[in-house]
Order: sequence, then C-alpha cells, then structure tokens
Amino acid sequence: MKKIWIALLTAWPLFASVQETLPTWHWVYDYIESMQTAGMFRDLYQSRQPYTRGEVAGSLLNTGYEIKEHKLALSEALLKRYKKLVQEFSVEIRCLQNKADSTGILELGGHVIQDIQQSPGEEVKMKGIYRSLVHVPLGNHFSFYNGINFDQYLVDDPDYTGKKWRGVAGYAEQAYMNAQFGRFHIKFGRDFLRWGAGQSGTLVFSNLTRPMDHLIVSADMGPFRYSYFISRLDNWVLSGSLADSLGGSWASRYVSAHRLDARFFHGKLQCAISELVTYGGVNRSPDWIYLNPFIFFHGASMNERLPANTFGSIDVLWNIRRNWQIWATLMIDDVQVEKTGPIDLEPNEIGYLLGAKWAPAPGTILWTEYVRVTNRTYKTIHPWETFVFRGVPLGYPQGNDFDAWHVGLTQWIGGCFRAEIRYTKTRKGEGSLLTPFDRPWMAYSVEEGYSEPFPTGIVEKADRFYLKMNYYASGAWGVSGEYGSSSYKNFQNAEGEKESQTYWKIGVWLSGRLAIRLE
Repeated sequence: MKKIWIALLTAWPLFASVQETLPTWHWVYDYIESMQTAGMFRDLYQSRQPYTRGEVAGSLLNTGYEIKEHKLALSEALLKRYKKLVQEFSVEIRCLQNKADSTGILELGGHVIQDIQQSPGEEVKMKGIYRSLVHVPLGNHFSFYNGINFDQYLVDDPDYTGKKWRGVAGYAEQAYMNAQFGRFHIKFGRDFLRWGAGQSGTLVFSNLTRPMDHLIVSADMGPFRYSYFISRLDNWVLSGSLADSLGGSWASRYVSAHRLDARFFHGKLQCAISELVTYGGVNRSPDWIYLNPFIFFHGASMNERLPANTFGSIDVLWNIRRNWQIWATLMIDDVQVEKTGPIDLEPNEIGYLLGAKWAPAPGTILWTEYVRVTNRTYKTIHPWETFVFRGVPLGYPQGNDFDAWHVGLTQWIGGCFRAEIRYTKTRKGEGSLLTPFDRPWMAYSVEEGYSEPFPTGIVEKADRFYLKMNYYASGAWGVSGEYGSSSYKNFQNAEGEKESQTYWKIGVWLSGRLAIRLE
C-alpha cells in the first residue's frame, strides 16, 4: 500500500528539484549580487538568467570548498549571507552530493506580497501580489512547474490588456517543462528570461516584461554555453489604410535568438554574443530559416529576401580584481556603411551600456551606469517587427531615443538588512517604440547628407531619486519599504511643461510550500 508523506515547508523547502528556475523577483538575487564582487558565484553566467536552483547550489558547493581550502576569505557579514543561502538550498546541495532524492514529490505553495502604498495622484491603497505554485519533479530528467500571478497592481497598468475582475488581474506567470540530459538542457513553456549585462536593465531580453511562451535549448561545452530561443509574440493590431492594403486586421509576430556565453580565468572574465530576429506579417507562419538554431539570421534575411528585423549584441563583464567589476553591452540594430543613395543616410540604430561597481567595505557597494539607445532602434518600417511584447519593451525599459545616468549605493547590515539609494538622470526624446517609423533622410541627397540631434525633438528631462529597504528575516518572510520622487522638465515632451511626482509603499512578503511524497 502506498504511503503519503506530507510536510509543511516554511523557512526553506525540504524537497525541490535542481531544475526549478528561480524567478527573477526572488530575494536570492539580491544576495548573489552582493557576493559576486567578493569573488563568489563566478561559475554562474552572470548576464544570463534565470538561474536554476541546482546552478546556485552547485556554486555554493564550490564556494564552500574554496573556504575550506583557505582560497577564499569572507567577512563576517558575507559569511552570514553565505550560510543563509546554504540553508535555503540545503536540499539541492544534498541532491548534488547524492545524499537526498527529490523525485516523485508534488509541491504546492505560494508567495504573497501585501503592500500599503501611495502612487502619484492616488490615495493610500492596499495592494498585493499573490502567487501560487505547483511543482512536480518526475524521475531524474524531467520537471514540471506552474505558477499563477494574481496581481492587483495590473488593474491600474495601462499596458495590461488581459481580464480584470473585482480589482484583481491574473495570468499564468510560469508554466514550463524542464528536461536535463547531461550537458543538454531543454525548457518549453512560460518563464522569465534575462539576457545581457546591466544593473538598471538590459539591452536584449529584460525581465521587466511579462514572461513569454517559448522553447529554449542550451548546451554546455566546458567554459561555453550555447542557447537557442524561439517564441511567438502577441499579435499586432492593424487599422485604417494599412489593414486595407495588407488584407487583414492583425499581423502574426515571432522572435528567434541564439547566444554564446563564455567564462574565462575562473569566471573573472565573462563574455557573450547574441543575435536576434523579429518577423511576422498578415497570415505569416514561422519561417524554417529562422527556426534554424545554427544559421546567421542577418545573412539569411538578406540572401533569402525575407522581411525581418535582425540585431545583435556583445556583452562583457570583467571582475578586474576583488571588489571591482566593470561591464558593457554593445547592441547593433542597423548601421549604414555605404553611401550610394538617400536610403543610406539613415542614422545608425545602436545602443550601448557601460557600468562599474566597487565594494570599498564589506556590505557596501557603489555603482554607476550609463545607457544610450538611439532613435528608431528596436523597430523597422514594418510595425509588427518592433521589439515589444504586450506593449512593453522586450529590451531596455525606456525603449529608444534616450540616454540615462545611474548612480547607486547599496548597504548591507549583517546578513538580513539591505538598503539601496539610487539617483537617475534621463533625457528622453520624442521617438519611441510605438511611434511610426519615419524616414526624413529620404528627402536629402548623398551630397547634402542628413543628421539629427540626439535625443530628437523636444527632450523630456527627468531627475529621479529612489530609496528601497529590505529585511530578509528568512526564506519564508520579509519586510520591504520603498520611496521615490521624480521631477520633470518638458514633461511628456511638451515644451515648458513641468511635473513632480512622489510615491511610497511598505509591505510584507510570505512564502511557503507543502510537499507531498508518494512511496
């Protein structure tokens, strides 16, 4: 007769699959970030997330070995944070050591965030985010995961297009199948994705948009990891003369991408190169060429004359020495080389991001970052090729036609309390991902040339201050607080318009799991 074993999981899970991904909102990422400048977690690909629980557990095992062999010395505060992570991933660590078995276990759980907050122009309200989870590891190779997000913040979000019911909006945030076979990893379904270096955001795939339904396959080859990604984006609604000329009211949209990550010098230097393509059209099906994980997308688009928007990026992250880190991303959408006619006068569509981080004392991290994305980047004359999902940029949150300076200070007290102060200065032009793609250079000859200011048109200038505090009591609960203020000149690109906004919120989060094992 089968026995049913049930345990309430509070501070940390008793059973978990090493294949389960850590959603990018998880508190563990704050801990990992604080320890990377001290020489830890360099065996993780830092510009490719989400991590799996097994990847983090393996890195903790390696750190433990370095501490034992006196190859790595940690301050008292860092050691507290390390022990807290070991506690959180204790089962995964035991699984990797073949001391525990997490297969054949059904996990049910949830994550609750309850805030009291005041947004600009609103009264004080209570809002929350309520997440459920169902996790089923099957055998040694497969794992199934489902997580639903009931989010009260989405009710007031103008970009949200889904169903709203009695002050709550909900959707499946994660719903995927993971499979691991030696060096090969396959994930099919919906999950978070973040590609690129950056503290304030990334230029390729950002985790700030809603998770996409996708297939991603990766292979590890020594210090290299090759990844292949495909997804179907939301339909692009057509109207007016465009709909009439194309013979349809909406266009299908797809994205394919591949990426090669590399680690050198024991993870001190990490690099990656990515290529992406967005394409679509009325009644257009996925193109087999763009489903090829090994083909050069841009060359295929040019040779086969298949309409598409292709762009690539290079990421570099270098831990110069202990407590110092620099990073950079160069993203190229379109660069004009020849000057044979007016069409070649199109301004270059590129973006770049540069950043540095310094930890002058245990628990203290200073960082700065500069981001610049030119107008018309991430899009083409075909609107359905725009790099957005459900109206939100898939790349950097501000889209294009902007630049921004970020300066931040993060301070840890002990192993539980984290405070962050950030100042941002932004210039935003009139261009955006959702404005029509114009071509004013076509009215000029090669001899006349064409240039335009950056940012374009009336420039909105914004100064933002941000303060956030977190107390991580355990893996089961914590307390957070946040305050922000912004001041604008030429608000929303209106000449002379000024605006000031403030917001605040305080909240508590709870997390727990129930494990059911059949024997």
